[in-house]
Amino acid sequence: MGVSDLVVRAYNVGFGDAVLVSVPELTEDGHEETRHVLIDVGNLLAGDGNDDEVFTGVVREVADRTGGTVDLYVMTHEHLDHVQGLLAAHRAGVGLAARHAWLTGSAHPDYYATHPEAEKRRRVAALALEDAHRIVQAAPDPWLDMMVRNNSAGLPPGALGLRTSDYVDHLRDLAPRERTHYVDRTTDLQGKHPFTEATVRILAPEEDTSTYYGRALDGPALTAAGAAEAASGGPATPALSVPPVGVEPGAFFDLQASRRTGTRRRIMEIDKANNNTSIVFQLEWRGWRLLFAGDAELKSWKRMHAHGLQPVHFVKISHHGSHNGTYDELFDELMPAQSPDGRERHALVSTHDGDWDSVPDAEGTLALYSSRCLLHDTRSVAHGASLEVTFAGGPDVLGPSDRR
Repeated sequence: MGVSDLVVRAYNVGFGDAVLVSVPELTEDGHEETRHVLIDVGNLLAGDGNDDEVFTGVVREVADRTGGTVDLYVMTHEHLDHVQGLLAAHRAGVGLAARHAWLTGSAHPDYYATHPEAEKRRRVAALALEDAHRIVQAAPDPWLDMMVRNNSAGLPPGALGLRTSDYVDHLRDLAPRERTHYVDRTTDLQGKHPFTEATVRILAPEEDTSTYYGRALDGPALTAAGAAEAASGGPATPALSVPPVGVEPGAFFDLQASRRTGTRRRIMEIDKANNNTSIVFQLEWRGWRLLFAGDAELKSWKRMHAHGLQPVHFVKISHHGSHNGTYDELFDELMPAQSPDGRERHALVSTHDGDWDSVPDAEGTLALYSSRCLLHDTRSVAHGASLEVTFAGGPDVLGPSDRR
């Protein structure tokens, strides 16, 4: 019988990810079965082209291709632009299930009870998010509002209606409980995936996510009491739009501006840390090696380098083509100047214009990938449509060492 090709389909959902990987495998009796892997599904819910409506058609198309059940669902990390699509489609009457599910390790309901250092960081981050939310309520700040919403898993119930964590709760139930796994680099994947021919390897995140937080959360936190109060869950200063009686207005507004600047730095640090909790996994099939990098940033790439990066034939470019999602100094490890086995190479960027001044980084990151491989960009297809990247499965693609 003929042998089918592996196909990566990336959907244009705005500023977010929705990737379906269809992997043909031969069974013991020589028949072919296709395993479908769905990665994320979400967008920012802010700005033109980022809304819930796009997910109804996208998820319906995925359901039609898979019979309503994917073999593996992967939630890379707890950011709105990666998680809210399946619940949005479900609420519109389009459901999807999974036989296996991977969620990033720190999304486990008991994770912070067993990782005390990460819990300290989480408390400070939650207080910073609440403070930023109060600032946005007192004076409009579209950028800060978008960042708070995207990282809203740390907010208290009711702060924004549906939070990121509410969308994640829906993803916990896509697969049977015994086949829903919270994974990190150290996870033993035996029995935790559907593949019989393809192999998978998780490169990130680290088990202890506290390693991803930087100095911005180590300084005076949000109030005069500083970080100690924040780490203990103490109260935050309310956002005031006018100076209290007896306070000189100039000094008051200087203080407010300083507070806003400090809060923006902390939110950026929280955002980076959450990106670095991304599941990064490598899939190998018939000599092809594909890497799906979520939104991993530089700290995660450094850890992956320490444990071994390999040349690949495909990269789902991290963080929507942002410069901080590609470690230039390690790029030759992923994409050497010449393909080691002579096979064609590809990269995919799932991105959107107009949401961030520097994303995607066209002249740096995207140009770098374009110099080594064929670049595929979701902006090249209509909103809600998909592009395809195909990897041949027949014997004509095998190198000498692969032939039997």
